[in-house]
Amino acid sequence: MQALKILGLLLLAGVLAVIALVLIKVAPRVNPPQPVVANFEECAAAGNPVMESYPRQCRTEDGRIFVEEVGDTYPSQLPDSGITTNGCAVAGCSGQLCVSIEEANDTVTTCEFRAEYACYREASCEPQADGKCGWTQTTELTQCLANPSAMESETQMELEVR
Repeated sequence: MQALKILGLLLLAGVLAVIALVLIKVAPRVNPPQPVVANFEECAAAGNPVMESYPRQCRTEDGRIFVEEVGDTYPSQLPDSGITTNGCAVAGCSGQLCVSIEEANDTVTTCEFRAEYACYREASCEPQADGKCGWTQTTELTQCLANPSAMESETQMELEVR
């Protein structure tokens, strides 16, 4: 009789444990409220990834992109970038575009890297003969673009040395 009571209590405890596990699995998870993001500064402050383009871009978890406001006045050189503005700006997440300063504010690109993008690191982004911004086609740039994997190998070796 005593053994039957103990067995009944163990069975009841097992059933209650199974019910508790089911309720834990089924119960909706409460996520902490996400901060409201309405501009670049709030996006960056919320810890979202910031793309190192000019101007910088921030992407929220839900895919919205906010572009940093850089104002209407541009210095002759962007801080710590070595990029001369001369009416043109290097844009794109990988620094692969040369566009007018006005276009740079609205330029949004995906962030991937192709070997030929490394060729633009030493290239000149400036007004061309047609008055539009573009990469000046020097012998070095043309050769690099013809064989970008050589540049990528050199860049990889530099990174390994560091």
